[in-house]
Amino acid sequence: MKKNLIKSVCVSLAFVFCLGVVPGPVMAEEQTVDVTQIAQAVETVQAESAASLPNLFSARTTAPGSDNTYFFADNPYAQGGYGMPNCTAYAFGRAYEILGTKPNLGMGNANSWWAYNLSTGYYPSGSTPKLGAVICWGGSSDGHVAIVEAINGDTVTLSESTYSGIYFQNYTYTIGAEDSTSVGGFQGYIYIGDYIDAASDTTPPGLSDVLVTDFEGKGIRVTALVSDDLSGVTKVNFPVWTENGGQDDLIWHEGTVEGNVASCYIPYSEHNNELGDYKVHVYAYDKAGLYSMIGTSITRADTFTSLGEVALNS
Repeated sequence: MKKNLIKSVCVSLAFVFCLGVVPGPVMAEEQTVDVTQIAQAVETVQAESAASLPNLFSARTTAPGSDNTYFFADNPYAQGGYGMPNCTAYAFGRAYEILGTKPNLGMGNANSWWAYNLSTGYYPSGSTPKLGAVICWGGSSDGHVAIVEAINGDTVTLSESTYSGIYFQNYTYTIGAEDSTSVGGFQGYIYIGDYIDAASDTTPPGLSDVLVTDFEGKGIRVTALVSDDLSGVTKVNFPVWTENGGQDDLIWHEGTVEGNVASCYIPYSEHNNELGDYKVHVYAYDKAGLYSMIGTSITRADTFTSLGEVALNS
């Protein structure tokens, strides 16, 4: 969603701004700053992004390497001599990998995990599969646990390891047939989080209202509105170079994101304090690795006495 950004006057240098890669100098007119309106615009876009976004989930389709600390060096089952191939060592490691923090799951045989979680109430549970969930069976002497990796219609794909048997495999079954799958005695699913399939995010993030201003004659400040309703914006980069000398001074500046507002300060000193055309691009990336880009061209000169801001819209 685009917001109107306010033009303002700053210091006694001159800049010419235009949208696109080819420069087209236009002097910005002097304007009165409405500070209240700017503050309200920023507050609004930040509030709109406050709602939490789901976490992206990428299925594991290959065995973890021995250098993967979730499954080996930091895995309590592996540390205790019960590493892979072993369903509990694998499921604990995979949950650890998904969460990024050590999971609060059972530390006994697989058939004890379900009761342990019910007694602690640490994770919600149920009988419907969800991405990343731990599926628990109580059949046989030790039971079995595995991780839900994909759900397509009524077909579930899980990843698993088996004690003194299969090191790693992906395995499919049909929803509703859990009790007759694996070792039997289906107990339920432990939901370690809410996730969406990373492959379902095919739309790049929104990027608009790029605003370029001078900051006390020492550098360029760039702001932009960014948004991504599905997976969220993960980073915004601002590559900048001067036309003089080609891209010999190209620097990819990393911006900051607060709410829906991305910003970056680019010192002139990092670009040889050159006059003339500055090329400024803005790249917004989401958690699925998709990106949007807007390019602007800025001309810095020393023959004018006023400075303005121009909002650049995609």
